[in-house]
Amino acid sequence: MAKNKKFLAGIDVGTTKICSTVARIENGTIEILGTGWAPSAGLKKGIVVNLSETIEGIKASLEEAEKRSQTVVESAYVSVGGAHIRGLNSKGKTDVRGKNKEITGDDVGRAVADAASLELSEDYQVIHVLTQNFNVDGYDGVVNPLGMNGRHLSVHLHLVLNASAVVQNIVNAINKAGVLVNGVVIQQLASAEAVLSSDEKELGTVLVDIGGGTSDIGIYRQGSIWHSEVLPMGGNLITKDIAIGLKAPLREAEELKRKAGSVFPESVPDEELIEVSEVGSGRRRTMSRRLLCQIVQARCDEILSAVAQITCKVGVQSQLVTGVVMTGGGSLLDGVTDRAEQILEMPVRVGYPVNVVSHDHPAFHPAYSTALGLLKYAQDIRSQVVCASPETTPGARPRGTGGRMKSWLLEKIG
Repeated sequence: MAKNKKFLAGIDVGTTKICSTVARIENGTIEILGTGWAPSAGLKKGIVVNLSETIEGIKASLEEAEKRSQTVVESAYVSVGGAHIRGLNSKGKTDVRGKNKEITGDDVGRAVADAASLELSEDYQVIHVLTQNFNVDGYDGVVNPLGMNGRHLSVHLHLVLNASAVVQNIVNAINKAGVLVNGVVIQQLASAEAVLSSDEKELGTVLVDIGGGTSDIGIYRQGSIWHSEVLPMGGNLITKDIAIGLKAPLREAEELKRKAGSVFPESVPDEELIEVSEVGSGRRRTMSRRLLCQIVQARCDEILSAVAQITCKVGVQSQLVTGVVMTGGGSLLDGVTDRAEQILEMPVRVGYPVNVVSHDHPAFHPAYSTALGLLKYAQDIRSQVVCASPETTPGARPRGTGGRMKSWLLEKIG
């Protein structure tokens, strides 16, 4: 197999699955060369709890993707998630010092450094510095201030923090699988690159990525992300509730959720039955399908109500013109989009990776949104976002925001 550093690779390290993707850019279009999937046994809610199992899962997914793409993955962008992620908005400002008051990269760098000057403990690090907009002499909504004239420059940023040890454990696992980490990307940011249109980002949209261990929230408006948050609940909690409520094995509970679960138990006839194995003995029993759906509805309502609380807390519900886009494996649960419309009181659609693959591609599925979004992120990084840890070396800690802040921002707006 030939090595080619021009290939793009993404590794989505999730709680239930690890998905690797390999692609190349052909005439500005991402061409998927191979994908690989493996169970994720070493993580819980985005945190590595068993390093060796995590490494083995990464290796298995990579080997499959490499075999299908006939290449070798040397470096990749990697997704990170978990309830330890924190997003916050910050504002920085500076006086313009350029000749004839023309805004230069130095002015921009000072404004950004002022906005990102956080007092962080060693337990946390900045992993994303995302520009929302600039303000020149009181005029908001400036996308690129370079070369403009003005006396005062300010910038609005969205900063994403993550627990340093959590990030480093993910990086270590990737490194030990033989791959360098180009950058770490929060899951909702990657998924948004795959499923949201530019109009949805501009007009206002809530992205809800329902994974196995967590549900990742990103609120977009005016073309940028304005709020990010992670809920410590996802599809695995629904599966566990089913296993407890029906006294069924976890694997069978997952299958029942997918094949017979619904968030509208009232639509299920009283007489409709399902077969369930008893955990331990394996004895087969018949039970009401409506009971299963009642369990599913209760947990789904909890997740969706938490999303509603976030939109109320942020106070932007009236500005979310295009409503909600749900993606991830949990978005395909029967009736969940209709239930979401009832609870969130906004239009809801399922997000497929339309910005990366065509409708007839095997990876055209919400479960692949984050993995494919990593590729779109890698392609568009210079014009879309700025990653606070663009390069790592084997065993090395991802770099912080130190003296590279100016160059990151110039990549964003240049």
